Amino acid sequence: MSTLPHITGLTNRNIFLVEFKEPFGEQNLRDETTPNIRSIVYSPKGTYLAYRTDKKAEILKCSDWTVAATINGNIKDMFFSPLDNYFMVWELFAMTKENPQGKPNLHVYKSDTGAVVGSFTQKNQTGWEPQWSSDEKLFAIQANNRILLYENGQLDRYTYNIQEEKLKSFSFSPSPGPNYYIAVFTLGKQGQPSVWRVFRFPQFDSGHAVITRSSFQADKAAFHWNRRGTNVFVLTQTDVDKTGGSYYGKQSLSHGDVKGKSGNMTFSKEGPIHSLAWNPSNSNEWVAVYGHAPAKATLFNAKCEPLYEFGTGAWNSIYFPPEGNHFLIGGFGNIAGGNIEIWDMRGYKKLGSCAAPDSTFLQWDPRGETFLTATTYPRLTVGNGYKIWHYTGVLMHKRVCQEKENLLAISYRPGSYPKSELSKTVPKGIEDSTPKAVGAYRPPGARNKPSTFTLHEHEKPHKPGESSSAAPSKQALKQKQKREARKERKAEERAQGVGDAPAPAPAPALPRPAFVSTGDPETDKKIKNINKKLSDIDKLKQQKAAGKQLELNQLAKIENEQALLHELAQLRL
Repeated sequence: MSTLPHITGLTNRNIFLVEFKEPFGEQNLRDETTPNIRSIVYSPKGTYLAYRTDKKAEILKCSDWTVAATINGNIKDMFFSPLDNYFMVWELFAMTKENPQGKPNLHVYKSDTGAVVGSFTQKNQTGWEPQWSSDEKLFAIQANNRILLYENGQLDRYTYNIQEEKLKSFSFSPSPGPNYYIAVFTLGKQGQPSVWRVFRFPQFDSGHAVITRSSFQADKAAFHWNRRGTNVFVLTQTDVDKTGGSYYGKQSLSHGDVKGKSGNMTFSKEGPIHSLAWNPSNSNEWVAVYGHAPAKATLFNAKCEPLYEFGTGAWNSIYFPPEGNHFLIGGFGNIAGGNIEIWDMRGYKKLGSCAAPDSTFLQWDPRGETFLTATTYPRLTVGNGYKIWHYTGVLMHKRVCQEKENLLAISYRPGSYPKSELSKTVPKGIEDSTPKAVGAYRPPGARNKPSTFTLHEHEKPHKPGESSSAAPSKQALKQKQKREARKERKAEERAQGVGDAPAPAPAPALPRPAFVSTGDPETDKKIKNINKKLSDIDKLKQQKAAGKQLELNQLAKIENEQALLHELAQLRL
């Protein structure tokens, strides 16, 4: 494999490669002599690249870009298995005079030869994808209210099945064998709750479920496993929020682990759950973006305890690079502006920010040193192109499609690559001339004036239980006292001529008349207070003469000296 990752893109004219080195030149992999290329997809390990047309799909070896296999047919969708060994395609299901019952339209091939391994019938394109265990020893496919499981690549006969009434979806855990786990979601009958369960292979009876959670408000579910496959979050949602609180339906988030512990997750801000993602470098941290705009972003541990608040912003997406040492939060789609922030996961330091408006695609490179944003067709018909950004938010390269040219897809080649200088050195950026998104509406009286908007303390980045205005710690106060004592000592040394340059002699304090009682306790009390203030002024004047920088309130006290002396003289009459 190459020591540098490269980018592969698809336009309505060609498939092109971008070598990851300046000046980021493009070279054709397929041109207009291969017409009607509809999509491209990399295998997860980066061994193969497949593309499809209206008549065929071809699997290319990424080592030399030769054709490994050609599969004929009007293929509408395709993907590879986790270890790149198998290639799945889906065609439109059709019934003809020759085949009145229809014929299998989902096919599984060996990636290296194109040999057929198995064929199945999946009438609907939604949810057609079969699933593999991470080691490819188990293959599962949903057939109506059953999940059929096949072992060791033998797809002619299933060995186990999970049967659930109103089965909606399922998800394989990424855990390696022999500890395979499968999460299953079923819709509730009339008056009954919907349920999600986690089973351990091969015990699939409801009574043997590792986790069972139910909800009356769930029409569909999305499963989010951590890297080791030991914990799972299940985001359930109704098609319609009958309370009117959300246009997208009512959401709820529950969680569980393979030891049987489970519960519901609640957030500190009301509103939709926009995105959540586990840190791929470990299985104990995850980030969520949630709440009504501006959305809130928080880092949690596996026990759902908050570790750090990243504040609020125009966000709805989370992206981790493979190593997980930093991550990106951004706002795309129905959020104008394409605002992006990149955060360090260890020091909780913001590494950079940028804006990529109208982006329909974002992906980290396999090293985590750069990321790619793109505006693609048909999601957006104008402004197609892509940009390469350094992880600090510096724009490194920009490519805009020409007239009648549309960018259909783009992707980094997966794989393992050594780190480069980009991990330590920020490159020289280029100027981004993309028009900025139009700002929020402002009434005529507020236009051309600075905004008065300020974040509340709880909306700024901070650790839980603290805020940006929290009182300093005892250690911080102690250090501050040491600094002030050091400054005073240096000021005294300069006043005594020990410093680099002789300091002017301090002005002598004016003689103050000794206190003599007037016989009136109230008047005596006032005189004592004024004498104390005058004594403080004498000390301030000496500090000023010694070269110490005084605060504004201290200078104001000195200026008030004459008024105090006049008041003192009046009291002594």
